[in-house]
Amino acid sequence: MMTDSGFRFEHEMANSARTWLKRQALMVKEEFYTPWGICDFVGVALNGKQVHKRLQLGQKHAIGPLIRLDILRAVPDADTGGSTTLEELAHKYQDLLAATEVCGEIEKLITGKFVRVGEHGTLQKVNGWVPLHTRLVALELKLNRVEEALGQAISHQAFAEESFVGFPTELAERIATSQRAARFLVEGVGIVSVGKTRCHILLRPGTRRHLINPTLQMHCVERFWRTRI
Repeated sequence: MMTDSGFRFEHEMANSARTWLKRQALMVKEEFYTPWGICDFVGVALNGKQVHKRLQLGQKHAIGPLIRLDILRAVPDADTGGSTTLEELAHKYQDLLAATEVCGEIEKLITGKFVRVGEHGTLQKVNGWVPLHTRLVALELKLNRVEEALGQAISHQAFAEESFVGFPTELAERIATSQRAARFLVEGVGIVSVGKTRCHILLRPGTRRHLINPTLQMHCVERFWRTRI
């Protein structure tokens, strides 16, 4: 079925959405995999000063998979004076990984210069650049299926500070001016009208920081690191 905007399929909305995100100086990835499914578009703006700090530390490579990043976050920051040991980390992750696997992840973090080893085998994180981004935007596109779109956008708030749903222009305008808009406001989800040549924000999202999973958010940003380098 063709919408009033002339879209027959959701993928036909992609060009306008991609252009809209890139015009905001965002790095863009499409069909972005998350633990609960695929997000149509994710856009990130990296912090230039933080990127420079990271490169100065020699941390040129991406950190790696989600579990490695979670282990890194469990290592105390060198600036705090705290430290941990391999044994403590193996105990912490014993329900997820064997001790040898934890050791392998730590070795990769040491090789990448994200972790340093003290005189007595203590471990500290080499940091100073977190967070690496200034903006993180999720955009879900739907021809209709409003409730499904809203549910997906709510899920994306686990990593994105700004979560939008993009609908064809006429539908987006109807939702934004109806009682349905209240639900989007309550959930902190924005609405974007998507036309053939341009997109326009009809309802701005709220930032639901209490829903953000720091490890997942950092992992999502890391997936843009290779593109930046």
